[in-house]
Amino acid sequence: MKSVKLYLVLLGCLLFIAVQTAGAKTMKWRMSSCLNSENLFTLHAKDWAERVTRKTDGRIKITVFDSEKLGSERETLEQMKIHALEAGILSNSSLTMFGGTQAIYNLPYLFTSLDQCVAFSKTTEAARLSEMFEKKSSIKIIGLFPEGFRHIMNATRPVNHPDDLSGMKIRVMENPTHIASMNAMGATGTPISWGEVVTSIQTKVIDGFENSIPTLASVKAWEFQDHLALTTHFYDASFIVMDMTLWNGLSKADQKLLMEASDEATLASIEKIKAYTANDLDTIKAKGVEVTTPDLAPFRALVEPVYQEFYKTYPELKPVVEKAISLQ
Repeated sequence: MKSVKLYLVLLGCLLFIAVQTAGAKTMKWRMSSCLNSENLFTLHAKDWAERVTRKTDGRIKITVFDSEKLGSERETLEQMKIHALEAGILSNSSLTMFGGTQAIYNLPYLFTSLDQCVAFSKTTEAARLSEMFEKKSSIKIIGLFPEGFRHIMNATRPVNHPDDLSGMKIRVMENPTHIASMNAMGATGTPISWGEVVTSIQTKVIDGFENSIPTLASVKAWEFQDHLALTTHFYDASFIVMDMTLWNGLSKADQKLLMEASDEATLASIEKIKAYTANDLDTIKAKGVEVTTPDLAPFRALVEPVYQEFYKTYPELKPVVEKAISLQ
């Protein structure tokens, strides 16, 4: 009799689980990327999305829309705030529009290597920064995408010294720290939406732009720019983010799976970033672009006032900056 009762209890449990599984709702999310389908930025988003789907046994399915199909980075963030878009991969520069403390990642010459940036992202100081951003913006940071250093490309002349930037209008992201840094280095930092960069160069609105090597290659920058200076002035940290209300509605187990998927995607992307950067730089050179390697000391000296202004605005974050520097 006991064995029969035990059997019936187990059968009941199995039936309950089956009903719950059958009734589980599949969540379909949209995710925005401003860059094209072949860029590492977008490939990282797709990798994360696929890992989330596998880890949740298909309960969460994410479709990535590239090339600003869902709007610019600012528009993506605005949509997330009103719960009209579920997720996105966004440059840190755009995040500062909704949470100024993120500007720490934009400080020039703060990061000197990919490994340093990843190591900093795992510190309690970085976690504190994320919490500050989330409280201010109501947008959840899921994980880091460390794309690489940004360099200056132009169609006017080679850049070997800050003096060579004099008179040039260089496109930067819509970010006060980026604008101030480019101005400090001698150029005129000009904020323009990524989707308007090529047209702005062709119409002489700007003389050049700055970005990572893989991104420069992905847009075939050699077709409209002749000179690349390896200035490494910013480290291009980007983040996977999502609607905070949607995040809060997930179970703790699913939240953990999303974070695990991000950590795994970052590890996979690190190897791709290193390989792409080396190969794409060779391609850029092969296409006839003149590549210069300036002495960075004069550039670093000129941007010191940017740090002092940052400390005036966020004096409590000076120890966080010092932590990042200690990992160089």
